[in-house]
Amino acid sequence: MTRVSVVQLGSSADRNANLATIEKSLRTAAENGSAFAFLPEASIYRGPYDPVHVEAEDGPVLGRMSELARELELNVVLGGVWTPGVDPEHADNSCLVFDRTGQIAARYRKVHLFRLDRSGEPADDEAAFTRPGDRTVALRAGELTIGLSVCYDLRFPELYRNLADAGATVLSVPANFSAYTGPAHWEVLLRARAIENLCYVVAPAQIGTDPTGFAAYGHSLVVDPWGNVVARAGDEPAVLTVDVDPALVQARRLELRSPQHARPDVYAHPARIEELDG
Repeated sequence: MTRVSVVQLGSSADRNANLATIEKSLRTAAENGSAFAFLPEASIYRGPYDPVHVEAEDGPVLGRMSELARELELNVVLGGVWTPGVDPEHADNSCLVFDRTGQIAARYRKVHLFRLDRSGEPADDEAAFTRPGDRTVALRAGELTIGLSVCYDLRFPELYRNLADAGATVLSVPANFSAYTGPAHWEVLLRARAIENLCYVVAPAQIGTDPTGFAAYGHSLVVDPWGNVVARAGDEPAVLTVDVDPALVQARRLELRSPQHARPDVYAHPARIEELDG
């Protein structure tokens, strides 16, 4: 068994206030005996894009995250933070994993960039200021293997099958998920990813409305490999602490071997289209 905590936040554009809330949440996770704490996307800063909030890994805010991980002897999955990309006009949306010594053990750049076009409203277009990643990443961590993703990635099942094929037993989905799509899509997609891959899914989320007017759905979840919700937050800040059992993943995969029955050799070909006459 490995104990993990999933943190729900209502981050704002005030980085100092966000850091204070993050520290309090991480201390709660450590007091609960967790080995891992999962933070949502945009934990450190949630507001309009500004290059001033793009920070190198040795910057002061990420340095403080490193200090907290080391002090608390806690592995911290920082769900999404702007880090410098090769293009100065477009940052990377990076998920960084700090180990118990404060070192960055894994880096994942968000592959799928959010866009939402609602009638009569400006488009939410992450690609306007963010560069998409081009690699999937999983982290071996003792008895767990954690597949990394960020928010909008949730809509692309191929990414999670790739991570499960690499050995992932836990899928991490830190999010700043839209309150417009969340009621219909959030839980059903998280449970689907768990069921399809017979993995745990941990999904820390943001709540509230940021300074741009973007409203986040909240409702952080932990889902077991059978698709059961084992922990759920509402609309308030929260720290959900659960025990993750790798033996349950293995047991479910022995019962139902659907991932082994996938046929990528078939899916690689376009569907044959038949015509109906008359």
